[in-house]
Amino acid sequence: MADIEARFNTENAKFIALMSKPHDVVGRLLKCHLVVEHYLNRFLSEHFSIEDVESAKLGFFSKVMLLPSKATSAAFVKPGILKLNTLRNRLGHNLDSVIAFSDLGPISEVLAIARKGVIFKEPIDAIEAFTAIACTWLIVPPKEHRQLFIDAFSEVKVNAL
Repeated sequence: MADIEARFNTENAKFIALMSKPHDVVGRLLKCHLVVEHYLNRFLSEHFSIEDVESAKLGFFSKVMLLPSKATSAAFVKPGILKLNTLRNRLGHNLDSVIAFSDLGPISEVLAIARKGVIFKEPIDAIEAFTAIACTWLIVPPKEHRQLFIDAFSEVKVNAL
């Protein structure tokens, strides 16, 4: 009985430690991921004229891989969206994981252009700033503006993986 109680106490201490970890970063990252997925669904629906993207039961990664890889605003943010998914998966599978600025990769590259000169206090602040940019660039422009966007992003070609 003493062994069972000792084991319970050890496992309970581990559980309490996990539950007491600050959840601010995890919650903020998850929210960014969910908001980007909302805009990703809108983009795929409008870009490919699909009425119900959700019924296709595609995972986040598969949806991102459907984004164009050149000459669009979506291509500009595609590598960052893939990185966002990687970071979300890492935190989702390891609650002890920590996100550093060095982990941001293509997110930082987008921010260097779209938020030039902005210094972020924490990596999650940079991720939230990227989220706003990604969602903006996932909005399909009206037909009368599409050629303008195609011309503006004609030189954009990304390596999504």
